[in-house]
Amino acid sequence: MEHIEILGIVAGFLTAFASMPQTIRIIKLRQADSVSAMTYSMLVGSYALWLIYGIIQGAVSIVFWNVIAVVLGCTVLYLKLIVWNKVEE
Repeated sequence: MEHIEILGIVAGFLTAFASMPQTIRIIKLRQADSVSAMTYSMLVGSYALWLIYGIIQGAVSIVFWNVIAVVLGCTVLYLKLIVWNKVEE
């Protein structure tokens, strides 16, 4: 495996799992008041664009990590906008 591929794998892992601590915190505290829906919407949008780019380029590592990033980002948005919003009403 080339060094540049290792760099890409590490970068993809860090990007994909960057929202994991926020997701865990939301679930533990059962509230998402401090989370910006706009920020996560923009992040999910950028992950989705990278995913499309990876598909077009045939770059498996870009596709793989951005699928994970989109799922985790959407999870945060779902918890923020749907689950905890209903609980607070």
